[in-house]
Amino acid sequence: MQFIIRKVKRFFIDRILESIIPERRLVAYVIFLGRCVHRMRKPYVIAVTGSAGKSTTTEMIGSTLSHPDAERLIGPIFYTRENMNDNWGVAATLLRFDQFLMVPWNQAARMWLVIRATYRALRALIGTYPKVFVLECGVGPTADLERLVTIAPPDITVVTTIGAAHLEKMKTLDGLVEEKGALVRAVPSRGLVILGDGHPYVERLRGMARAPVVTVQGRGVELARNVALAVCRQLGIPAPIAESATRDFKNPPGRLDSFDVGGMTVIDDTYNANPLSMRLGLDTLKEVAGDRRRLAILGAMAELGDDGSRYHEEIGVHARVCADVVIGVGELARHYKPDIWFETSAACAERIAQLIRENDYLLVKGSHSSQMWKVVVRLKEMTKASVA
Repeated sequence: MQFIIRKVKRFFIDRILESIIPERRLVAYVIFLGRCVHRMRKPYVIAVTGSAGKSTTTEMIGSTLSHPDAERLIGPIFYTRENMNDNWGVAATLLRFDQFLMVPWNQAARMWLVIRATYRALRALIGTYPKVFVLECGVGPTADLERLVTIAPPDITVVTTIGAAHLEKMKTLDGLVEEKGALVRAVPSRGLVILGDGHPYVERLRGMARAPVVTVQGRGVELARNVALAVCRQLGIPAPIAESATRDFKNPPGRLDSFDVGGMTVIDDTYNANPLSMRLGLDTLKEVAGDRRRLAILGAMAELGDDGSRYHEEIGVHARVCADVVIGVGELARHYKPDIWFETSAACAERIAQLIRENDYLLVKGSHSSQMWKVVVRLKEMTKASVA
């Protein structure tokens, strides 16, 4: 306890009460508070990572364990909201921030965040606190899994799949496997490692583990459901409760979320994209559309490093197998060799009404930076206008 008091005093006197609060110090303070709360309260941590499907899997596990019958057995739970999956986001989740938390630019707002974070930490230390956390763990400029496991060491680690993603930082797939492996290595022998079996790195990850390893099958929501059931078995939740809870799951917005608009069906998978998730989205379109005309409206994929153009060319080939019409958005999307190309998602949204017809089945997907959600918003606006 004296260690914590000295650390808090040093942060407030030597750092926080400066005339300016630098971003790195604010981030360090929030991470410090999250780590302290975890050490004091010792919640059970389920860490979820992967190149695709980690957000859906986190939501699936979180919603399953939040089912009243499950919660009665394991206690209250809390899970990552809105993709807060870097070091800062994981620490903020441990402090029970349930909305996306950005570092403010305004100094007054930064001081207010210091007060809020400190209050949440104190409330966590002396009040009620979740027994279980489900934490989404990403890789990126502000996400370091080697450090993240020191903030919230996992009792269960889930790796959904590994493929080309975040290669601007990791450079190679081997480097990405090593980075993801930090979560596998961190699980103690009494814990559990759950691996999706649909990628070539399963045995390599298995060799990193100290804990028992189980593999599960499936893609997309099916994989997420099988992972959630494996987590429930590890926590001693009876199968009938677990199966009932997973049936109630609804896809989060922007993640293979289907809806009907004006006689068409749209698969909104706009939250993010890499080659793995692009293939899943395209395969889903092909499987569910039946004999309806299939349109793939694809934004560029970001963070693929020097091989970005090659990955786009490969996805373009796959897209022509799965869709009747391929529409590309963004400079890299030229490599899809699309039937129609737009420079921006705004330009695509402006013209989309002229490209679609009743009974079409649409997939809208792209990296977050390509802002493909603008196309989805326009489609919904068209429906509202026609009803009015």
